[in-house]
Amino acid sequence: MEIKLRDYQQYVYDKIKEEFRNGAKGVCAVLPCRSGKSYIMAAITDSGCKKGSHVLILAHRNSLLNQLFETLELENPNVRIESVFTEARHLGENGPVDLIIIDEAHISGASSYQKVCEYYDCRRVLFTATPARLDGKPLNLADVIVTGIGAKELINRGKIADYEYYAPDLNLDLSTVKKSCGDFNNQELGEKMSSKKIYGDVLKYYEKLGKGQQAIAYCVNIQHSKEVCDMFNENGISAKHMDSKTPEQEREKILQEFKDGKFTILCNCNLISEGMTLPSANVGLLLRPTLSLPLFIQQACRVLTPVEGKKAIIIDYVGNVFRHGMPTMDRDWSLKKKVKEYDNENDDGTLRIRVCKECFSTFEGGDVCPYCGAEYELTAIEIENIKEVQLKKVEEERELKRQQIMSKTAEKAKKYTKPEECKTFYELVEFGKIRGYKPRLGCISS
Repeated sequence: MEIKLRDYQQYVYDKIKEEFRNGAKGVCAVLPCRSGKSYIMAAITDSGCKKGSHVLILAHRNSLLNQLFETLELENPNVRIESVFTEARHLGENGPVDLIIIDEAHISGASSYQKVCEYYDCRRVLFTATPARLDGKPLNLADVIVTGIGAKELINRGKIADYEYYAPDLNLDLSTVKKSCGDFNNQELGEKMSSKKIYGDVLKYYEKLGKGQQAIAYCVNIQHSKEVCDMFNENGISAKHMDSKTPEQEREKILQEFKDGKFTILCNCNLISEGMTLPSANVGLLLRPTLSLPLFIQQACRVLTPVEGKKAIIIDYVGNVFRHGMPTMDRDWSLKKKVKEYDNENDDGTLRIRVCKECFSTFEGGDVCPYCGAEYELTAIEIENIKEVQLKKVEEERELKRQQIMSKTAEKAKKYTKPEECKTFYELVEFGKIRGYKPRLGCISS
């Protein structure tokens, strides 16, 4: 097929070729969710095959593989699309490989990817919106990173949907939840999220902010997802659940029914975080607190598939936005170190991202909500932060003033030739320091 790339896709394609010419072995290409990474893959594949290269495209889920088959329309026998798990079990059985392309490469730290890349030991291109493993560690299969257009610019161009972000306060206390593998413990998290009060709030805010619109609910674990599904159905809102144990045919049927609008809420656990295109989903229900920035971005941005006139809604019930910032904000990704942790506090103690108590929308800075016009009231945390900042400032100013006084005192003491010339106790102390006198027992020293 003839491949015509958009300007921002062409830029990434050209940069990948340039990095290979400069000697790179692995290139990580960073583009936001819904930016058309598969079209760049197709252009790379087409270019490579014209030169006789054998290209292997890897993904870790059947849904991703199916989408790649649909998008790439492969006709060349030198190109294979494979499950990474299948390839890892049949290394070398299907001929040589000159180039590996990895989709959703933030999970390329998995042993299956490592095994395949080590065996073929060839060039590779990694595509992802979040170039870090889910535990936050950098990727190791690439040695250079190419960063394409940002999500904000794609929204401005209408290539991904704009959105409203809401973060209602559920008073969720996670201070006692243990952490494992860089994130909250799933079992303890599930217990925290499975309370009648929280389920009541989930329903209340969905009906207030996204009523009647199709939504994807991101849950903690399978049990939690089933309970959320039951809660919606019991309240007259059609919902279905699916997880990794749901048979493949049933999963495909559920997804098709959702696309056809036959039910409203699609509940899942870690199944619709990557690569899946669901244009009819207008609302994202974030019900899983996470310390993983890649997981947060992948889940929050899944509802941003553009549709004419669409403005998506993200309801963050669990405060992920305060841990990571807005999902489409620009970030300084690196292959050498973890991305800098988000700090939601300004230098003066106020919060960067604020939540309107009237409409629950989030906004950055300002004393008035840009959505409903309500005046913003400082939270208890901000008031305490401001006090601490002011106290610290007073102490710093006091210490600076003390140092300035002591400096002037020392300058005066340098001019004296004997102790009797000192006019203050502090001048005497500084005079003693300059002369190398040892303080006597009981004497006070600065």
